[in-house]
Amino acid sequence: MKKGLNKLILPCLCCLSFYTGTQLVGKTEAAFTSQAEAKPIIISTAFVFPSYIHGLEEEARINSEQILKEHAGLETFVKNGLLNETADPSSEFLRKKEQITASLKKLHRIRAELEKLFLKAEKKEGYEFVSKGFIKVDKLLLRINDSLNLQELEQLFYQKWQEQKKKQQGEDIKTNELETDDQLEMPIRKQENQVIEHKEPAEEQANPAEEQTDSKDNKQKDEEEEIANEESLENTE
Repeated sequence: MKKGLNKLILPCLCCLSFYTGTQLVGKTEAAFTSQAEAKPIIISTAFVFPSYIHGLEEEARINSEQILKEHAGLETFVKNGLLNETADPSSEFLRKKEQITASLKKLHRIRAELEKLFLKAEKKEGYEFVSKGFIKVDKLLLRINDSLNLQELEQLFYQKWQEQKKKQQGEDIKTNELETDDQLEMPIRKQENQVIEHKEPAEEQANPAEEQTDSKDNKQKDEEEEIANEESLENTE
């Protein structure tokens, strides 16, 4: 009887162990599967950094100072009459104007780049430095545009240049007239000199005849004086 119970108990224990093992393995697999299905961690990177924005701000500042310096030089060139000291005033004016225009276009490109970044970062957190940089450069460009008067300077330049050309033309005409008068006077002077040269020999030839006449008159007077003296002596006797 006891041997029969032992034979029954051993299989029952094996079955219980197997059942318990299967339950444990199932729970572990379920726990592992649930952890594997967890949402992945998303790591986002910044599309722009403060150093890049600050670099654009500094570039815009340097460029704006260059524009103001070049504009002041062009204004002095036009208003203070320095165009009179230039061989080709028109080319010099256009060269200075193109320098200012190129610098101004560069400043516009910087502002456009910042505006693009500003619109991209507008609805995102942590990008306040982008909006600050854009606003700073935008105000700088507005101030530069208010300071420039290229169109007025161009009108003033061409007005003064035309006046200078007319003045130079008048001086050239006067110079040509004087040269023409000198050319006309030269033959007349030559003729006058030739007439004077012809007169001088004639006068020199007339002088000996006059001297001979004078000597004859003097001799006749001497003879008359001697006759008069002789007559006076005879009367005295």
